[in-house]
Amino acid sequence: MKDTNNIKLLFVQRVVTSYRLNLLQLLCSDFKEVGIITSKGDKIGTLKLAKQDNLPTNLTIHKLPAIRIGYKGETRATNFFLYPKAVSLIKKYDVIIFEGTTNLINNIYLVPYAKLLGKKTIWWDAGYSLPTRTFKRKLIDFVVKPFIKLTDAQMAYSSLAKNYLTKHMGAKNAFLNLNTINTNYFEGITNEIIENNNNYQFDKTNIKLLYVGVVEARKKVKELIDVVLALNQANGNKKFSLTVIGGGNQLEKLKAFTKKYKEINVLGAIYDKDKLKNYYFESDLFVLPGDGGLAILQSLLFGLPVLSVIGADGTELDYITNPKFLMENISHLSNKLSNLEFDKRTGYKQTYEKLSSAQWIRVLSDIIKSLYY
Repeated sequence: MKDTNNIKLLFVQRVVTSYRLNLLQLLCSDFKEVGIITSKGDKIGTLKLAKQDNLPTNLTIHKLPAIRIGYKGETRATNFFLYPKAVSLIKKYDVIIFEGTTNLINNIYLVPYAKLLGKKTIWWDAGYSLPTRTFKRKLIDFVVKPFIKLTDAQMAYSSLAKNYLTKHMGAKNAFLNLNTINTNYFEGITNEIIENNNNYQFDKTNIKLLYVGVVEARKKVKELIDVVLALNQANGNKKFSLTVIGGGNQLEKLKAFTKKYKEINVLGAIYDKDKLKNYYFESDLFVLPGDGGLAILQSLLFGLPVLSVIGADGTELDYITNPKFLMENISHLSNKLSNLEFDKRTGYKQTYEKLSSAQWIRVLSDIIKSLYY
């Protein structure tokens, strides 16, 4: 088995975002060299390029000139970035990890080229989480399948993604490596989180809900606000308040809409985890009514339970083990909130170990070693 300290690892990404860069740079302790191919991304939004300060000396960011190509997906519009100059970098590394379907425009020529050079290759993909496999998605899978078959292994974001890759996308060596972030911060405050959970007390006269994430239509934040207002107007035994934290194209509109409702507090984005921590610690429940995944992860790492719609991105079925915190769709949200019982918070250490970046690195390193048998 080859020692990873002698391996040069290259990630081929549309855009290396902050949360992804913070995770990938942890690999520098285990590998000889880590490279990341990226475009310059978008100026704002989910494809904003990460700041590149204080990076490890064996980490190289290859920011390439790219042609931006707009694409209308099934749940949102996004951008692809074509960067042909990536070809010149493939030969410098031993193992190439390709961002999967979302970077197909580059993978269609880079995967065969890497195979031709005898490189070890891994396809990294989220699969498909919507309940109905559309004709458009079937067509995408048909196009993607030959390239996935060329790769040596396929890394899945979730159990749902692993099954989908195997069943519909031609994966022959798929493995689960649950999507995560750099969790070193949470490891440092584990005792504080456990103490907060031990002291937790539920007050049904003010059930404090939290949403942290992008504020745009696909996240269904407006629908969440409407449900909270309707529940309070019903004059039931439970009363709810909601704090929304995040930036996005609906932020100012929702701020104006909720100005007259004292139980709704819509804030802008907060990136400082020490400031965010207080909102998580003071809340009863995180609610994810629309698309997402990393929002669930961050909430659980802060020790706050999450109520999520099924199909957020597929990872929710791995992150959330208690079915009472899952709902088929947003139409069930009102009923879920009305009837949900809030138990004592236990088992944080087990949750952290499952979601930790150290676990993610171990899984990936073991798979890479196995490719050299």
